[in-house]
Amino acid sequence: MDTRLLRSFLAVVRTGGITAAAAELGFVQSTVTTHVQALERLTGTPLLDRHPGGVSPTHAGTLLAERAEQILDLEERMLAELTADPERPAGPVRLCAPESVCAYQLTPLLPALRERFPDVDLSLFPADTRTALTAIADRRADLALTLEPSLNTPQADVVDLGIQEMSLVAPATTGLPRDRPVTPAELAAAGVLLLEEGCAYSDELAALIAAAGAPVAQPRFGGVETVKRCVAAGLGVALLPTVTIAEELSDGRLVRLRPPDLSEQRLWLLRPRSRWVSPAVQAVHSLLSESVASAP
Repeated sequence: MDTRLLRSFLAVVRTGGITAAAAELGFVQSTVTTHVQALERLTGTPLLDRHPGGVSPTHAGTLLAERAEQILDLEERMLAELTADPERPAGPVRLCAPESVCAYQLTPLLPALRERFPDVDLSLFPADTRTALTAIADRRADLALTLEPSLNTPQADVVDLGIQEMSLVAPATTGLPRDRPVTPAELAAAGVLLLEEGCAYSDELAALIAAAGAPVAQPRFGGVETVKRCVAAGLGVALLPTVTIAEELSDGRLVRLRPPDLSEQRLWLLRPRSRWVSPAVQAVHSLLSESVASAP
């Protein structure tokens, strides 16, 4: 069996549509349709139920998806075992992490990774926790890092890499108090700049303000760099990982305030639990476990 057919079918099941699967795979729609039809001829049974909102797997399609995952795992393992040098991990590793972690904690590790494992091809892309968990489950990521107060998922083995310090920051000209925690009402009045929904610490801060009965019509921004610049320009305050604002604190563009009582944020490293893990993925996992956990 051509395993490309299985990959196309799994993409259709994952995305719920032929068009979405084609876009994800970089194929034209007719190619994915042809792959699904070839599988249906091979199995002699319908694999998808078509409906106005897209498609969903039939009972046979659900069973095929489960077996397809196992077959693709076996294919990856076979190719790795036949071509790999046990002393020199090689091959692709797909890692997703929050934007702040990608830019400020992973980037400094890349030279060491390249020097230690020159044949490992690391792909890095930003993702919030929900996206990361989906990417692990859907085989679009081999490893993931997430920022959450706690994390327990049956999809992955999880390593706690420690507490990540957070800072409530404001422009240097702020009139907010610095000698006591800022209240939710004061935060709402000053304007809180939040990251996109799905960011655990931004969502918690928004919920805290809402619970206090303060207005919650706060803008959402896509990235840490945008938020930092907006805070420095006097447009509000923000809660950000301390590692991301060290330069701005040093040169006086931003100042730290005492936040209200919030959960500690921890960094978690995830690896698929039920999927075979290549030597290259194991090597990157070990390096991250050692280096990120020991970073100041």
